[in-house]
Amino acid sequence: MVRGARGYMKPPIDDIESYWSGAEKIQAQRMLARSFVGSPKNLRGQLQDFIARTGVDELMVATAVYDHAARIRSYQLLAEI
Repeated sequence: MVRGARGYMKPPIDDIESYWSGAEKIQAQRMLARSFVGSPKNLRGQLQDFIARTGVDELMVATAVYDHAARIRSYQLLAEI
C-alpha cells in the first residue's frame, strides 16, 4: 500500500532489508506499533491492556499472513479468546 501498488499479498521474502526503502521501513514500524503477537494466552493479556489503556469498545483485526490456512487459523485462535 505504501508504494501505491495494491494487489494480492506476496509470499514472504528472506531479506526485507534489501527490499524496502528507509521511508517504507519507518512507515511499517509505525503501522506495527499497535500490533499484537503471541500465543492466545499472551494475546488476551495484550488486548486487555490495550482496551484498558484506550477505552475502546471495538477492535478491527487484520491478519497479514500469506498462507491462507494459517491466516484462517489465526482468526480462529483470536475468536477463542
